[in-house]
Amino acid sequence: MSNPTSAQSTLSPGLRTYKGSCQCGAVRFEIDFDPSNGTTRCNCTICTKTAWWGVHVKPDAFRLLSGGEVLGDYSRHEAMHARFCKVCGIRVFGHGDIPELGGAFYSANLNCLDGANLSGIQIKYLDGLHDTWEQLAVAPYVDPFSARAAAPHPTA
Repeated sequence: MSNPTSAQSTLSPGLRTYKGSCQCGAVRFEIDFDPSNGTTRCNCTICTKTAWWGVHVKPDAFRLLSGGEVLGDYSRHEAMHARFCKVCGIRVFGHGDIPELGGAFYSANLNCLDGANLSGIQIKYLDGLHDTWEQLAVAPYVDPFSARAAAPHPTA
């Protein structure tokens, strides 16, 4: 079990730098974002089937630190590129240029952040399936693993 004091708390406002990686560690990145601005989940087929949970930032707030040579690229259309590690298969980040989302952006897979506690961060659910990017709902993230760790263990 990870040490909860080593996890980065994300609920207080302010721009922070987060580090992330794929499962095997071949692809590593940094991203600057303010967790109080919320995150996104999209209902398009690629995001749904890969359980994508992202945060959108301007291109200068994302830095690929290593692994460019092992990145694969999946594109549903020219406006969006889903980048994944060809070693372990994890979808690490994406980038594109979608006017409805504010133009050019990078989006990191928040499931790939190292040591970040995201409990309570707002998730905006977007309609990418129909390319409207309309906000469908907003809800706070609840980490099911932290909730289980905090619950009393049944006695045998």
